[in-house]
Amino acid sequence: MGATKTPRRTQEQRTAETRTALFGAAVRAISRLGYTRASNAEIADEAGVSRGAITHHFATRAAFIAEVVRWVFEQEVVAYRELQQEWGSGSRVSDWPRISWEVLSRPSGVAVLEIFVASRSDPELAALIKPVQSAIEQLAATAFLDRLGATTHDTTAIRLVVWAMRGLSLGREFVEKPEQIRDAVDLLTNILERAAPSGTVEELVDLRPAQS
Repeated sequence: MGATKTPRRTQEQRTAETRTALFGAAVRAISRLGYTRASNAEIADEAGVSRGAITHHFATRAAFIAEVVRWVFEQEVVAYRELQQEWGSGSRVSDWPRISWEVLSRPSGVAVLEIFVASRSDPELAALIKPVQSAIEQLAATAFLDRLGATTHDTTAIRLVVWAMRGLSLGREFVEKPEQIRDAVDLLTNILERAAPSGTVEELVDLRPAQS
């Protein structure tokens, strides 16, 4: 009997593989070099594809970068779920600084933060990134609150945790001993534990200033 032939990949499969390779390469290049230095050519070389691949698959660089952010979020959803299962945590508000740090301090989290900063001076990128970020935040908040069994849809706590972790991930670049940033993560964990001893979002909502 002859050897079994490997089925040829469809055009859709080849396109999906190229896009995924570009997304992963963008994350690595941007986290290593910063947004500006991670040119399309640099990203294509990192992905091992032709230098025209990005312009072939995406209308503009901004459109490509917006899809990178969306792709990173999809990877982070899986990472959050796996960490909760592995650590047996996530049902208390104070669990989330450490979980979020583990995910957002990765190269993908750093790359997204670089992109967010770059969008402040790039109107085209900002126009594409903001809707993606808004949708991501709503989905993340819903998952977070559902995991906590929250009876109120208040996103303040998750915003506090997520943006604190994003800021701390950038802070590693500016401190003498980057590993000590973890002390700040642990401090926020302890603060939330004291503020919400039962582990609920509702306890934190009660601490919010009265709205004027």
